[in-house]
Amino acid sequence: MGTETISSRAGAESVRGTYALEAIDVTKSLPLGRERIDILKGISFTINHGEFVAIVGPSGSGKSTLLGIIAGLDVPSTGKVLIDGVDITKMSEGQLASVRNSKIGMVYQAFNLIPTLTAQENVEAPLYVGKHDGRPSERAKAMLDLVGLGHRLRNRPNQLSGGEQQRVAIARALVTRPAMVIMDEPTGNLDKANGDRVLEMIRDLQSQTGTTFIIATHDPNVAQAAQRSIRIVDGRIAI
Repeated sequence: MGTETISSRAGAESVRGTYALEAIDVTKSLPLGRERIDILKGISFTINHGEFVAIVGPSGSGKSTLLGIIAGLDVPSTGKVLIDGVDITKMSEGQLASVRNSKIGMVYQAFNLIPTLTAQENVEAPLYVGKHDGRPSERAKAMLDLVGLGHRLRNRPNQLSGGEQQRVAIARALVTRPAMVIMDEPTGNLDKANGDRVLEMIRDLQSQTGTTFIIATHDPNVAQAAQRSIRIVDGRIAI
């Protein structure tokens, strides 16, 4: 199966004229005793289909909170988040689960692979939720080939290096052909050499599949791999 077949083709499949992601005046507050802490203070930005964008900010800047909201894992206090033109902020948990499975791929710093499953089985797992075309085994094999791990199909996570585990995690995020892949500090647990290889692979995958990549990082060197950066400071976008 070639790259054309397994590609997400996000731009071609999305609602014409919409952004991959649009955040509109997003705020987030949490109670602290009798007071409230403002974590996000009116965040607005857009990301086009097929872009590779870094969300950059120091610890405590609100970056992780924003990432959770745009991934549909948390809800804003006010404001909207649209994915492919669809507002996810008022959805039920069931609706959000469906959107996350069909439109959003997630890659975590800790990889979050299932230790008892092989690389192929880990990549197949999201395909058993919701409706997806093709045979899960064939799609998983094709995606592992794309990330250079076609020879590691039957290896479990403890038989893979950190860099290989992260590539399996990226293949798993891409296998549902999402509109975008959100990555939380994806090189945080890797040494520089493996981190650089993962970033190079992300750039190659973006070019080959047309998928939108959003990477959250505190490291400006990692952010340089992206096409542009959105910097978050004290809950606001820094100009």
